[in-house]
Amino acid sequence: MILSGLFKDSFAASRLLKFSTELPFIPTNQSYQIFSLIENPNGFICNTMMKGYMQSNSPCKAIWVYKLMLESNAAADNYTYPILFQSCSVRLAEFDGKCIQDHVLKMGFDSDVYIQNTLINMYSVCGNLGDARKVFDDSSVLDLVSWNSMLAGYVLVGNVEEAKDVYDRMPERNVIASNSMIVLFSKKGNVEEACKLFNEMKQKDLVSWSALISCYEQNEMYGEALILFKEMNASGIMVDEVVVLSVLSACSRLLLVMTGKLVHGLVVKVGIETYVNLQNALIHMYSSCEEVGTAQKLFSESCWLDQISWNSMISGYVKCGEFEKARALFDSMPDKDNVSWSAMISGYAQQDKFTETLVLFQEMQIEGTKPDETILSDHGRNVFFSPVAAWLKDLWPEHEYKKRMPLNPNRRILTS
Repeated sequence: MILSGLFKDSFAASRLLKFSTELPFIPTNQSYQIFSLIENPNGFICNTMMKGYMQSNSPCKAIWVYKLMLESNAAADNYTYPILFQSCSVRLAEFDGKCIQDHVLKMGFDSDVYIQNTLINMYSVCGNLGDARKVFDDSSVLDLVSWNSMLAGYVLVGNVEEAKDVYDRMPERNVIASNSMIVLFSKKGNVEEACKLFNEMKQKDLVSWSALISCYEQNEMYGEALILFKEMNASGIMVDEVVVLSVLSACSRLLLVMTGKLVHGLVVKVGIETYVNLQNALIHMYSSCEEVGTAQKLFSESCWLDQISWNSMISGYVKCGEFEKARALFDSMPDKDNVSWSAMISGYAQQDKFTETLVLFQEMQIEGTKPDETILSDHGRNVFFSPVAAWLKDLWPEHEYKKRMPLNPNRRILTS
């Protein structure tokens, strides 16, 4: 195309650029090389390049292309500004979004519903619900996306009253809007309203079932979560990672290992057993139910392990009293965090192994890990283990000791 001079043809050049930006195996910098060779790129070509940068997770460069458009007097259109507002949303760049909004008003695109929707979303994501609502109220044309975007903004910040107001005023309520409300009620602990809304829904999708099951699980209604999951499975709804995580958590809390095994079998049948979050949930469930052998098998066979995997396995060994295996795994960890140290220290303390507790606590200090409230307490026995308390008093100055270990009426420090 360069040799034949076709690059001077805007249509041919735009087709080549569009082709290169849509193929994931072509690097964005190569697409930009094509873009840079085009003389006097028009609005469509610039929009294509901006989309390419957005698809390659380079939102800042989309703004940079827009600046080139302004310098070259290329005409922006109603496809340009939604891309720019999406770029601002990803970067939480509210100031840039306000500047672009001024350009929209100047160019006369403020009545375009797609532009208004992406602007509402940008303000909502940035937490500026006041300006988002102003755009929403001033819009001459609103569609279902407009209402859902405004509702999603209130759900994001947890504003129940405003969300309910928008939801009640919606001329048409779709599944997305109802699911958003169930999620909001769940966050606020309003299980009754979440359940009422779910039952009133004429159409339900996987997200609907998952949202209410998660609502039950987050509000410690584990039995209800499992009953609803059974209904969901009977309805032929395909499960996903999110709903299975909630169900496995409920099984762990209720120590229902047989139910957990049935869920495990369903996970394998669906083909999502290799997901690391699910593997961690299964390890935690089996460990909580004291089937540490099954948990160890999952841990050993897993191709993907993260910090949670290691901590779950260590906690499982500790709970089952297998401290040698827990310590061996702990010592072999590539990285330790507060949860790792807490599992071992609290385990030793609860078994009255104060020497091991003190030694491990000292190792933690040497490693540079700062103790948190979990490590400084022994999980609900309302006492500090005396050797650690005495050692801390010698280690820290008096003012530091009082700051880190405040006394309260529900806790007494034992002295040896």
